[in-house]
Amino acid sequence: MDKAGIFTGGTGGKWVWEGNELFDAHTNPIALVRSDVLLVGEQRLLIEYSPGPQHFVVRATSVDGTLYRVSQKGFTVSQLEGECDGRHYALNRNRWWSKQRNIVNDWGDIVATVNPLISGRVEVLDGPAIDDVPTLDLVFLTWALVLVDSPVRQTLT
Repeated sequence: MDKAGIFTGGTGGKWVWEGNELFDAHTNPIALVRSDVLLVGEQRLLIEYSPGPQHFVVRATSVDGTLYRVSQKGFTVSQLEGECDGRHYALNRNRWWSKQRNIVNDWGDIVATVNPLISGRVEVLDGPAIDDVPTLDLVFLTWALVLVDSPVRQTLT
């Protein structure tokens, strides 16, 4: 299984979403979103996005039928839950006044920290459990957080 530990082997790696493109720390492209399709190498996810004032849901389906989902857990978007092919994640804001979130796996380990910037860029910093998550999971989860938290987002079609 392809794992997301492609950052820098525990030395503090970073990915950055700029618009609809995801880059690694060396500005190499990792993923791209075009016309509601998330492209990660040869993999494709069809994205369905349902924003609403009281309910946030992002769903995706791979070519082979694998399902991915991020949804609102309560009355606000401060607590989100993700499921990627049966793997569960919590995507909760670190503080009530901040949009920074930790992505946490089922065992309570931090996979990554996601930090939306005022510029519209969204940084993804590796966490201690980064090597335990499939790359496609992390790309999908972080794209869902771009949709809900990024202050400036220009989607390309």
